Amino acid sequence: MTQTRGKKSDYIYERLKTDIQRGKFLPGQRLVEDALAKEYGSSRNTIRLALTRLENDGIVKRTTSGVIVSFIDLKEAVEILEVREVIEGFLARKAATRISEESLQRLESTLMEMKTALENREFLRYSQLNERFHSIIYEASGNTTAQLLLSTLKLKMIRYQFRTVMVPGRAEVSWNEHFRIFQALKNHDENEAELWARTHVKNVRELIQNNKELLDLVAT
Repeated sequence: MTQTRGKKSDYIYERLKTDIQRGKFLPGQRLVEDALAKEYGSSRNTIRLALTRLENDGIVKRTTSGVIVSFIDLKEAVEILEVREVIEGFLARKAATRISEESLQRLESTLMEMKTALENREFLRYSQLNERFHSIIYEASGNTTAQLLLSTLKLKMIRYQFRTVMVPGRAEVSWNEHFRIFQALKNHDENEAELWARTHVKNVRELIQNNKELLDLVAT
C-alpha cells in the first residue's frame, strides 16, 4: 500500500511540475488541494505530498493564504540565466557531435510550427514549442546530469517564460536564434551550436534586464 501511494505521489508530482513548467499554473496562483485532487483523480494526501516536494524544490511556497506557485525577483532571474547560458551552451555543443537524423527532423518540424505560431500571434503556443525544441537538444546531448540541473533552473524561471516573447520585436529575433542553433546542429558544428545557444540565453537575460517594468509582474 505504501509503495503504491509513493508511486502515485511521484506521478502527481511529475504531472504538477510539468503543468507548472508549461504555464498551466502561473506564478502567484493559489494551488487548492481539493481542486487539484479532483482534477488529477487523486487523494488530498497524495496532492499534499506532491506539493511538499515541489515546495522543497522551490517551485511552490506556502503563504498565509495557502500554497502558491513561486516567483523570483529580477536579480535571481538574471543569476539563473547566467548559469543557464553556460549549461545550454555545453548541451548544444554535446548535441552537435551526436544528434541523430531523426532528432534533426523533429527539430526542423518544431521550428516550422514555431514560425506558424508566430505568424498567428499565438505566443503561448510558441513558448510551448520553444520548450519542445530545447528538450530535443537536451536529450540529444546525452548528459542527464546537466539536463536535471537545467530543468530545476528553468522551473524557477516560469515567471518570465511566457512573457519575453511578447516584448515587441523579440519573437522574430528569438525564432532566428533557434534557426541558427538548428543549422549549427545540422552541420554538426560544435562551436556554432554552443555560440548560438549561449547567445540565445544571453539575449533573454539582457531583454529581462532592459524591460523590468514590463516583465516584473506577479500573476494573480
